[in-house]
Amino acid sequence: MPDGPTESNIIEPSALPLSEQDTWKDVTPLEQEEGELSICPIAYTDDYKEMMGYMRAVMAAGELSERAYELTSDVLKENPGHYTVWVYRKKLIEELNLDIEKELAWLESIAEMYPKNYQSWHHREVLVSMLLDPQVLVDMPQDQQICHPVIRRELSFLANAIDEDSKNFHAWSYRQWLVRRYGIWEQEKVFINTMIDQDVRNNSAWNQRYFALVQGDTSGKASVDGGVLQAEIEYAVEMIKRAPNNESPWSYIVGMLLRHAPEKLHAELLPRIQKLSADASCGEAVKSSPFYWSALVDIYESRAAEEEEKEVREKTLALARSACMALATDHDPTRTKYWEYRQTTLV
Repeated sequence: MPDGPTESNIIEPSALPLSEQDTWKDVTPLEQEEGELSICPIAYTDDYKEMMGYMRAVMAAGELSERAYELTSDVLKENPGHYTVWVYRKKLIEELNLDIEKELAWLESIAEMYPKNYQSWHHREVLVSMLLDPQVLVDMPQDQQICHPVIRRELSFLANAIDEDSKNFHAWSYRQWLVRRYGIWEQEKVFINTMIDQDVRNNSAWNQRYFALVQGDTSGKASVDGGVLQAEIEYAVEMIKRAPNNESPWSYIVGMLLRHAPEKLHAELLPRIQKLSADASCGEAVKSSPFYWSALVDIYESRAAEEEEKEVREKTLALARSACMALATDHDPTRTKYWEYRQTTLV
């Protein structure tokens, strides 16, 4: 038996319970108040209970220290959804003037473990806001903006996150925040084209396409240039041709035109999708897609609403009702009841 400690039996101070660490000898932990008649107490681990006891104590005392900061790291690794601890951590970073770059590096380790945690993504917004004032980029050309070290790192981080899960809502939401805050709209259009080209069914990328088109004004009140709308019609039709039974481009172009140029639904989109339905290479797939018939319902309903001549209006509504019937009986029988109901609203 060796007389002294060996590599296998040395216990690092940080591995000891907090109650046995000299760093915490002066703190009396605050237990969680469960109440005498707690019906369904949460089954916390003993380690987590202890950490939170000390966490409550330092927060109650308003302590601003390195040890409190390190304790928040341990707590958040166990429970990244504890938003109160995130708020406290932000205050510690600000008051102690801690290294934000190191904090971002630590945050990436949290993102790897918990890629869909709301609080960690919001914390990243806070850190980047502290690191880079948008005014710094105002007079820069777009190609220089995206080369700024902070922007370049964030875009790279997001590219990796979206590559890992192309429909991670939190990553896309953070991307919207970043693009809107720093005005990097042109770069975003290039990125979205690439994403849709890689996967035409990525509904998150289609959603981002509209976000970039209206530069974040999703209220429906944004002004969109006629030439841009025309280009989007051509683009969406081309993507529909590639995958007729993919809902994303149908929803994108119909929804956008309903909001920004309803007159183009009948005048521009209708003849194009009718031409597609007669195309030798994709016509049968288009005509069997429920999204084609659903688009017809929306187009004819919108057209009828604009029509002042009663006879023409009734003929247009009849076409919409006919499309509903086709959906109910042939192309979307799972939602027969819905299409039957929709048909009754077309009056």
